[in-house]
Amino acid sequence: MYLRRSAVLKYLVLAPLGIAVYCEWIVYVIQPFFYQDLECSYDDKTCTKVLFIADPQIQGDSAVPPPLNYIFNWDSDRYLRSTFSVVLQHFKPDVLVFLGDLMDEGSISTIPQFHKYVKRILNIFDIHYPVVQVWLPGDNDIGGEYEPIKKDKVAEFERAFQQPQVITYRNISFYKVNAITHSIPEFTHDPDATYKIVVSHYPVISKSIYGRQVDAAIHPNIYFCAHDHESKYMKQSKDFMSKQTYPFQYGSPMLNLVADEDWLYEIYVPTCSYRMGTDKMGYGAAVLENHNQYLRYTVFWSPQRFPHLYTYLFVSVVLGIFMLSAWVRRIFSRSMRFDKRDDGVPLLHRI
Repeated sequence: MYLRRSAVLKYLVLAPLGIAVYCEWIVYVIQPFFYQDLECSYDDKTCTKVLFIADPQIQGDSAVPPPLNYIFNWDSDRYLRSTFSVVLQHFKPDVLVFLGDLMDEGSISTIPQFHKYVKRILNIFDIHYPVVQVWLPGDNDIGGEYEPIKKDKVAEFERAFQQPQVITYRNISFYKVNAITHSIPEFTHDPDATYKIVVSHYPVISKSIYGRQVDAAIHPNIYFCAHDHESKYMKQSKDFMSKQTYPFQYGSPMLNLVADEDWLYEIYVPTCSYRMGTDKMGYGAAVLENHNQYLRYTVFWSPQRFPHLYTYLFVSVVLGIFMLSAWVRRIFSRSMRFDKRDDGVPLLHRI
């Protein structure tokens, strides 16, 4: 009985430890083995790698009452930090584009809370080498979807991420279009910029009137957006009369695009957070090659998180049941021993 009980105890200790090691470390180590091969050609010195981060929406102070909010925030922040670190080390991008909805409660937060959320974002997406960064606001950062645009949050976002509306790296210009406020950055002719990318939180070309205005003002080569939390891309004629939408899911072949005179392309980058109601999270990645004549795009998918959390819950329930049954068995055993001692035999005969 002792050997059997000690074996059970050993498994009850080792099993949760093994599960924790897998869920918190091994799953991230093996994830790059499932990525599609997206690298610059060895002899292409013009190649540029761009990583797109969409809708992290770090949880705020009001979504869950304390003390649970500390646990939930810690876990979601750690997941984002772990997945981003793996992708950053694997891909080593030249440019990072943050496509908005950085925070879940930015638009309704106080200014001190807003600053705290910004610090958490910078801590999560920590970069250890020089890289160009492009930061865009989303409706959860400054309002605009189900609530008015908060001018104080617009100003605070611009103060926190002080950047021009057009950012150029090598000969690629990133135009920060704000489809929330329907603003368009002023076009500046740069003879060295041969490729123009419009980046926006909201989709652009699906909005016919606004999309026409953006296209006429900038004439970009491609659009990237977020907001929908889905991975897909849209192909639309330049006269805005017809469009086609294609899913881009796990297992989809790599997207290869060349300069096209007849069609506009807008790529929807999926959310990188497991809290957005989808089990398909990841980071969009693009490589521009051959003097920006070719663009290759894929998604570095992240591991699911909720199955791991459910596993933790199951193991906790099993451990709780085992400990409760052991406690009940111990109490019952003591009671039986006490009853056997009090069997009517005189005390002097039992001594």
